[in-house]
Amino acid sequence: MLRPDECTGLADIRHAIDTLDHEMVTLLGKRMGYVLAASRFKPNEQSIPAPDRVASMLEARRRWAKENGLDSDFVESLFEHLIPWFIARQVEYWRSRRGQA
Repeated sequence: MLRPDECTGLADIRHAIDTLDHEMVTLLGKRMGYVLAASRFKPNEQSIPAPDRVASMLEARRRWAKENGLDSDFVESLFEHLIPWFIARQVEYWRSRRGQA
């Protein structure tokens, strides 16, 4: 994959964007593995959402966004959509592992 300043046309740009998007989806899949593994350490279903942890995560993601020249509000909104979805998957997994599905 070429660096942005090395691209000589839209084909190079599109290839790079597709490559990066594929990597992001792959990383989301890896993240899911950790989310599900965390359920082993959750004593009950009520402990899964962890609102204090979510709040600290969002603060960190805002900081990371700023450090990378991105809009903090936008990045926070991405995670505000991702986190509940991952939490719901963890709840489903937690229930299925304990025969409560």
